[in-house]
Amino acid sequence: MTTLPQTTNARLPRPQQGAMQLHQGSGGGMMAPHAGQQAPGQGGNEAWRVIRAHIWMILIVTGILAPSLGVAANWYLGKYHPRFTSEAFIEVRPPIDPGSVKEAKAPIADPAQTALEARTQAQYLKHDSLLTRLLTNPNGEVRKTQWFKQFDQDVRRAKEDFEKNLSVDPITDTKLIRVRFTYSVPDDCKTIVQDLVSTHLEDQKRVETQTLMDRTSMLNNVKIKAETRLKDVGAEMRQRSITLNLEGGGIGRIGVKEMELSKLTGEMIEAQMDLGKAQGGFQAIQGQMQAGQDPANVEMLANQINPNLQNGLFQLKQAEIQLAIFEQQVGKEHQRFKQQLTMVQILKAAYEQEKADATAKARLALLEQAQQAFTAAQGRVEGMSKRIESLKQDLGELSNSLLAYMNLQDEQRGLLQTIKQVRDQIENVMALTAQGQASRVVLYAPPEKPLNRSFPKLWMVMAVAIALGAGLSLGIAFLREAMDQSIKSPRDIARVGQINLLGIVPDESDDPQSAGARLPVVIFDAPHSVLAESFRHVRTKLQHTASLDTTRSIMVTSASPGDGKTTVACNLAAGLALNGRRILLVDANFRRPEIHKVFGLPNGQGFSDVLNAVAAFDEVLRETQVPNLAVMTAGPRPVNPTELFESQLLIDFIERALEEFDHVIFDSGPIMVVAEAQAMAPRVDGVVSVVRAKTNNRGLLQRMREEMRRTKAEHLGVVLNGVRARGGGYYRRSIQTYYDYANNT
Repeated sequence: MTTLPQTTNARLPRPQQGAMQLHQGSGGGMMAPHAGQQAPGQGGNEAWRVIRAHIWMILIVTGILAPSLGVAANWYLGKYHPRFTSEAFIEVRPPIDPGSVKEAKAPIADPAQTALEARTQAQYLKHDSLLTRLLTNPNGEVRKTQWFKQFDQDVRRAKEDFEKNLSVDPITDTKLIRVRFTYSVPDDCKTIVQDLVSTHLEDQKRVETQTLMDRTSMLNNVKIKAETRLKDVGAEMRQRSITLNLEGGGIGRIGVKEMELSKLTGEMIEAQMDLGKAQGGFQAIQGQMQAGQDPANVEMLANQINPNLQNGLFQLKQAEIQLAIFEQQVGKEHQRFKQQLTMVQILKAAYEQEKADATAKARLALLEQAQQAFTAAQGRVEGMSKRIESLKQDLGELSNSLLAYMNLQDEQRGLLQTIKQVRDQIENVMALTAQGQASRVVLYAPPEKPLNRSFPKLWMVMAVAIALGAGLSLGIAFLREAMDQSIKSPRDIARVGQINLLGIVPDESDDPQSAGARLPVVIFDAPHSVLAESFRHVRTKLQHTASLDTTRSIMVTSASPGDGKTTVACNLAAGLALNGRRILLVDANFRRPEIHKVFGLPNGQGFSDVLNAVAAFDEVLRETQVPNLAVMTAGPRPVNPTELFESQLLIDFIERALEEFDHVIFDSGPIMVVAEAQAMAPRVDGVVSVVRAKTNNRGLLQRMREEMRRTKAEHLGVVLNGVRARGGGYYRRSIQTYYDYANNT
């Protein structure tokens, strides 16, 4: 056994470029969702894909099985569980005003009021009390039916079934109410509807009759009260007529009082004018006397009081004339002149004394005369005012009496009109009662025995069957899809999340161009096939995902055996070699080596010999038909492959290979099966994993992702291999589109 050096540390993975990884889109790479984001394909497109994948099952169930079951169910229900429906129509009439019956005019229906009355009558027809009376009436026709007998006289059960099968609906925009009952016996349906409608109409007729009787009683009471009041009004009007003196056609007391008031008002105006004049004269005399002035008539009144004033004035004038004559004749110094002057002075003093006395008496006389005139005028005005007030009060009382009389007249006319209207309404109500026209609801169409069953209806049963079939088939399809954890398309990988999809490779059986070519090197043998194009996509995505200048050692692995990792490794190596790079393909799967079979090489010496230093590096290299591609077979199986991959020997091998080659690609064993693949993964620059469609499931892929994270391997991405171009599959249109485009058609 070979002694190995101490285990070396693993190569640290390259820092990821960007915060997000990529996932596959339509034939290429796209952004992969982070945790919590919705995976692509969810929603309408995903649902349509599931439907297309199960389209034949859905069509068979919905188009053949469901209709057949619908026909069978319709026959069975029609034979053993038929249902018949009998219906009647009730008309809602607008209320009749008893006061308009004599005019013989049809009442005008208010649509809103009619609709409200229809809903009210519908509630009456479904009311618990009506159903109870109908079912408990020993003489009712309902109790004689087979429908009622099935409940063994149990009214409670019968009522529950009655309510379930009874339908009462006001018909919109009409005055009709439709009453329907459904049961398996046609005669019972007609009988039940007839009994229900008849009972309801009798109830309504009884209610309307009682209402009319109550109205008649109320109208009679109104008439009696009106007639009694009419007698009282007549007696009061006669009393008021006597008070107002209206009998005999005279003008009445109001007319006399008004004439007297009119005359007295005119006199009052004149008296007020006289009072104003007297008051003005009195106040003027008072003012003149207080100012020391004599009124205009004082001098005349003074002469009347003392008639000697004129004589004394005359004597004074004569003496003054004589004095003037003496002055001219003898001069002022003469004795006669002086004597005459003394005489004039004496006469003048006497005249002035008498005039002053007479003037004082005249002043007092004028003041007393003006005061007496003012007092007399004032007394006259006050007397007239009192008389006018008395007349106005009398006229007010008489006017109130007249107004009361006129109101009594109006009341008398109103009472007579009321009595007439009440008598007419009483007659109309009696006529309505006799003719039976007061009912608000009447039977518009009686129930008939149903000839055709209302259930089942073929179209209805077929619709339900087809709907159930469609729902069942869709449910099965989506249930299968939900339970199917296998990976079939890029959307399944996206559901796992945080995994980069490098590309998808169709199943070789779906590509006619690759027939006869070696699948592991189909990119070289059949370069124009869809398979070759798919591997070129993988190569391109790998170049965009990782910088090939730093990612030079790549391990290709898978989650389980048979996933096609050798095919992907060989085609990836050949694709990079055809792209002008010097590539070394190493078979690192010691348990099931395949590279020597692909290229037809011996496996006597190989990779294991180089690691164990048994053979030199150049001795085990083999060139291939593919330009720039050399391979190194696995060689004999070592006893300790895991320890070899964990040692410095692997690192030294990689460094030696990269001195001569641009890239080293290892075809390893399945990483979830053998330990050596897990040991190699963290020591290469990157790992490409292969997942086979319909073989691996999402759980296995998720565990492989977690395993690589734990070993700190640089996971470059996943290649989805063996995708079938089935109905609803991912690749059917892609293959056809590729060949149409490649062939220029």
